[in-house]
Amino acid sequence: AGLWIDYSMDELLAEAEQFLGQGHRAMKMRIGRARPAEDVERVRRVREAVGPDVGLLVDVNQGWDEATAIRVGRELEAFGLSWLEEPLPYEDLEGCARVAAALTTPVATGESDYGSLAVKRHLEARAADVLMPDLQRMGGVTGFLDAAALCQAWHQPVSSHLFTETSCHLLAAAPNGLILEHMPWWDALFTEPLSVADGHVLVPERPGIGLELSAPALARFKA
Repeated sequence: AGLWIDYSMDELLAEAEQFLGQGHRAMKMRIGRARPAEDVERVRRVREAVGPDVGLLVDVNQGWDEATAIRVGRELEAFGLSWLEEPLPYEDLEGCARVAAALTTPVATGESDYGSLAVKRHLEARAADVLMPDLQRMGGVTGFLDAAALCQAWHQPVSSHLFTETSCHLLAAAPNGLILEHMPWWDALFTEPLSVADGHVLVPERPGIGLELSAPALARFKA
């Protein structure tokens, strides 16, 4: 994930090329600028840069109203997006359901849900095609796996939100795990970061999360 909304076009395209060079086969970009036409153009340029075979996901960060989500979402369908994330405020379940029903692009949401009951409300409302529980807001490992199992009962895939080092283990254990959000924000905390090969994070097999904390990095945070 990256391709931030405040990037210039040159920065956007450069990072997309960087992700390809790192072996990623999917990438997520942020949209929701003041002029939706700019979003459409930026998505078009990134799609042209990465080609048709790379997964391209877009995240609105709850920035649109329902009419805009449907109108712009339909324009974006020309680019074969893997999903449209959080087009509306997350608590607008009925609106999200109407957007999901109106588009052929899958709608993803769920990172703002606290606990499995909130996930259940999304499922009952059919407010999204993909649920992406947040490890922290779900209450940790057990809460995430509970949410994933609940989604599986509804034949709905799950993704992750942040916390790549732990989430990779959980998605590997979830039969309905779809895609792992990879954020390198915490790489410096470990002696060696997670490895990416052919578009996949290689799940460590050592105890715990399988990574060793870096003593020099930890020393920076000592009082």
